[in-house]
Amino acid sequence: MKKNIFLAVLSVLLSLPLYAQTGYIYVHKKAVSEVSSLDFAFNLTGPSSFSRSFSLNDQPDALNAFDLGNSHGAGEGQLWAVINNASQVGSTHVTDGTLYTRPVNSQVWAAKNTGVTNVRSVDGIDANTAVYCNSTGTVYTYNAVTNVATSIGSPANIIDVASGGPGGIIVAVGSNGTLYKYSSGTSWSAYTGSNVSNVLRVDVNPTNQDIVFIRTTNQSVYRLPGGSAFNAAPTVISAPSGTTSAGDDLRDIAVSNNGTIYSNFQNAGNSANIYEYTSAWADNATSRSFSGITAGVGTQSWAINKVNPDQIKHSIFTSTVLSTSSAPGLWLDDERVRTVVTNGNSIMIPVPAGTYALTETNDPAWASSEIKIYDPTTNSSSATAINVAAGEVVHVVYTNSLKNTVTTPAICGTNRIVTFGSGTAATGPASNGFTSYHYAIPNGGVSDGYYSKVKSKANWYNNSPALTDHTGDLNGYFGIFNASYATDDFFRQTVDGLVPGTLYEFAFWVADLSPTNPIRPNVTMGINDAVTGALISSTTTGDVTSSTWIQYKFNFVATSTVAEIFLKNNSIGGLGNDLAIDDISFAPAPPVVVTPEGPVGITLFCNNPATVYQFTSVTPGGVWSTDTPALISITASGMVTTKTGVSGTANVNYTVTSSSGCSTTVTLHITIAACICYNNPATGTGADTKTGITLLKRAGADSDNWPMIRKSAHTALESNTKGFVITRMTTAQILAIVSPQEGMMVYDTVAKCLKINSDGTSSGWSCFNNPACP
Repeated sequence: MKKNIFLAVLSVLLSLPLYAQTGYIYVHKKAVSEVSSLDFAFNLTGPSSFSRSFSLNDQPDALNAFDLGNSHGAGEGQLWAVINNASQVGSTHVTDGTLYTRPVNSQVWAAKNTGVTNVRSVDGIDANTAVYCNSTGTVYTYNAVTNVATSIGSPANIIDVASGGPGGIIVAVGSNGTLYKYSSGTSWSAYTGSNVSNVLRVDVNPTNQDIVFIRTTNQSVYRLPGGSAFNAAPTVISAPSGTTSAGDDLRDIAVSNNGTIYSNFQNAGNSANIYEYTSAWADNATSRSFSGITAGVGTQSWAINKVNPDQIKHSIFTSTVLSTSSAPGLWLDDERVRTVVTNGNSIMIPVPAGTYALTETNDPAWASSEIKIYDPTTNSSSATAINVAAGEVVHVVYTNSLKNTVTTPAICGTNRIVTFGSGTAATGPASNGFTSYHYAIPNGGVSDGYYSKVKSKANWYNNSPALTDHTGDLNGYFGIFNASYATDDFFRQTVDGLVPGTLYEFAFWVADLSPTNPIRPNVTMGINDAVTGALISSTTTGDVTSSTWIQYKFNFVATSTVAEIFLKNNSIGGLGNDLAIDDISFAPAPPVVVTPEGPVGITLFCNNPATVYQFTSVTPGGVWSTDTPALISITASGMVTTKTGVSGTANVNYTVTSSSGCSTTVTLHITIAACICYNNPATGTGADTKTGITLLKRAGADSDNWPMIRKSAHTALESNTKGFVITRMTTAQILAIVSPQEGMMVYDTVAKCLKINSDGTSSGWSCFNNPACP
């Protein structure tokens, strides 16, 4: 008896999904020059001699997806898609299509259920098994190994289906708004509880068989716990505060294995985004107009991009670290359903928990530009140290760029390496290299993640204010980019011929295409090591607010003879972040020169008589000059001499020239004028001066009445051969005088002037160099 109980318990345990036993490494390929993308070879190694070799290809061709599903159990991560490449409808679940699948641990998409072209909605069950409904409202289970579809009935005209995974329930929604649960054969039972009517979309949590659904009558989400009676009332999860309906053609619902719920709402900024719910709703700003949502292990989810569906392929976006934190994760653009080439651009590999190393076989024509890791637990330090926990999905994005190397000139000058070309056609052709964005012929604009080449802003959704080629060439093209949700490259280029230690300037012209939308473009400019992809230096433009051309520049010192320069999206896609780019240039940079300084405290330079002033600069190696020789002369050491009796503004120039021939000149403008203090003459008769020292051999009433003739003085000094010398100090010594007295005078040996203190403080010293009395 005990044995039977044990076997029964064991049977139940084995029937439960064992999702937590495995982690996943999800590898994505980005080719900067998707036009010529090739098969990039990878190898993943890990504990217990784990090894998996595969190839990924990021060619741009794709098929239009209209619904998604994900398998569970042994098939966790296997995606199913309803495909119709002839349709451009902007909603899901309503378009007839063919069933495609990409198994877990595989990068290959393939059409299934050959000959059946009227599939509407799909969800995965187990490895290579799925459930779908067709345009007649009939539900089928499908086995991709045997290629057999089995009808399981049609309790109504079914418009959506969902599976609870292997051994789990199957539920469906009828066009009458009724929610049904599959029993066996072709039998179904309807849920009849309050609030279980007018149902629009449904999903099932494979871990506990909870049913989640949305209704047409309001924006709330409803949850029926696993095993609920057919007349049970669901738990109501109110819609996020401040949101409105995203529209029934876009609204969808999904729940991941850990119970996170995903659904669409329109936020206060009129953006229809996916919100995530665990205990509270969080808006994911990088998911605008996504639909066809499906979810899986941990918080892994997928959706179809339905932004401007008439212009772009309905590609699959993959979530990274999604959570209800203050910074939900990005959705990666994009996993594409395609069969023109064998290998796709993504693979989700199941692995035992542990640390793994992912390496790529380098192709000599391509540079390894960047490796991004999205780890929910943030403990993966590099591609060779990917730490995966059970039930965790770690995303690794490899970016390679076609080298298309540009040799940098050794001398200064404008070196435009991308001008976007010119021509007689309204739009320019796709570029073989430099961007990870997808090319499209503009139809009033291009969609998120796409670019084109145009002659004017007339090719954009809103052509005000007008914009043409930056140089004024009427046949010249410039690039228009609708920034994607990920931080992808607008531009990436390999440059060689660099001289280590030399300063270079990287510059581009940019304009905001959609100034009335709320999101501004923001671009990262930077340089990577061309071999390792490691970041050497970078800066950001900040928000680009100009709707006319404005140039941004970035200087850096080369550390090797070859490098990669890039312009990268630094903002989110959606309502705005649309930009025009033109004339990207790269060349040796003029040296940075600190503005030289004249004598401290002098603002007026005296011309009566001619006076000498010392100018200095902390930037070494420069040459002093002036282009106003009628006012001043200047020596090689920066000593300026004014010309007697002339007035005006003189220019003191300091020029530094680098080893590459680049020069920078900084100019100081100084004012030349007379520096005598003129007072009105005293009137009346002052008191006699009683004491004095004279070298003119005169004193007393009988000898010129001296010094009494000098009125109103304490004492008089007189000589025609000697000078009067007062205290001489450096500027620093003068400033160090403790408690200086108002009226105190000293000679500044650095500033070369007689100074007086005007307020009794250390800051009150000034030179006698102003026509007005101090």
